[in-house]
Amino acid sequence: MNPGLYIHIPFCEQRCYYCAFVVSVSPEQTFEPYVRRLVHEIELSGFRDAVATIYFGGGTPSLLSTNLLARILRALPVNAAREISIEVNPGTLSSEKVAQYRELGIDRISLGAQSLEDEDLQRAGRLHKASDVYADFELLRRNGFSNINLDLIAGLPNQELKTWIRNLERVVKLQPEHISIYMLDHEERSAWAKLPPGVPEENDFADFYAEAESRLGAAGYLHYEISNWALPGRECSHNVGYWSGIPYRGFGVGAHSYDGVRRFWNAASLAEYADLLDAGRLPIAGEETLTPPIRLEEAFMLGLRQSRGVDAPAVASALGIDFAPEWHIRVEQLQDAGWIVFDGTILQLTAKGRLAANSVIEELIWPTP
Repeated sequence: MNPGLYIHIPFCEQRCYYCAFVVSVSPEQTFEPYVRRLVHEIELSGFRDAVATIYFGGGTPSLLSTNLLARILRALPVNAAREISIEVNPGTLSSEKVAQYRELGIDRISLGAQSLEDEDLQRAGRLHKASDVYADFELLRRNGFSNINLDLIAGLPNQELKTWIRNLERVVKLQPEHISIYMLDHEERSAWAKLPPGVPEENDFADFYAEAESRLGAAGYLHYEISNWALPGRECSHNVGYWSGIPYRGFGVGAHSYDGVRRFWNAASLAEYADLLDAGRLPIAGEETLTPPIRLEEAFMLGLRQSRGVDAPAVASALGIDFAPEWHIRVEQLQDAGWIVFDGTILQLTAKGRLAANSVIEELIWPTP
């Protein structure tokens, strides 16, 4: 299968308190030099593979002019990617920009709403208001976009269950094709290196998640991955590629790539990224070869995130291993406790298991063979 292509645009108007991504609050005059170097990176790489999907992530890619986006797309292999996505912050769109997105072939928009409550947004350090989400969503629909994702964050400081339910009700009323829901988590590289007072307790997160599963399911959304729901046929093809182990190539500061055997990643510093490219060198900062233990861990970590689960015998066969008797005992114990279901072939997390996915997966892979 053709690889996915990820393009990282790091620029933001402001770093949100919870954010740990590679982002930069930079003036607009820095955008063109970055794009020039990114195009140079693509040229130096010699990457000419036909790609299945293209994803502009960040950061806030929608801060770039469509002329700069067009320069990047012109540098890529010429083929009809079946899905071209761009992440958008509410309040950064215009009628002209949205119309130009369609002309560029962009057909999927991921709108970073995070909440439809102004108090939530203010406490999270977001610049937009709920009204901006509604306005941009309507603008996208008017311009013919029929594949829109909305991002939400559950468990923001002082967010109560009733507030979260209002968020879910409002999102369902908008009827986007895709909804991503992330539980607020501790990220050491964020401004909230230590989570602030008022963050809900662990049991509250479980309630938030259960409400999302129930309400989105009742509205016709398929819970196809731990954090993602979609109307039938509207799953994010780019992300499904990641979770399915399909190779991908990343360009831009901090971007990661995987060729099926090794993983490598770019410098996470804009200055280092620029210096390497200006010297005519690819900005690769490190790499690792995926050994069988790493491949085993990732097969479970990525596969169990999806509702379809993991074909355990197929994984063992591909890696040339046998699961030890102790592993089968552990699987039986986890199944008896209601964390997983296993029919002898397909291993899946239950609704209860999804709430503690990392811990359950750790039990399954350490030690496994």
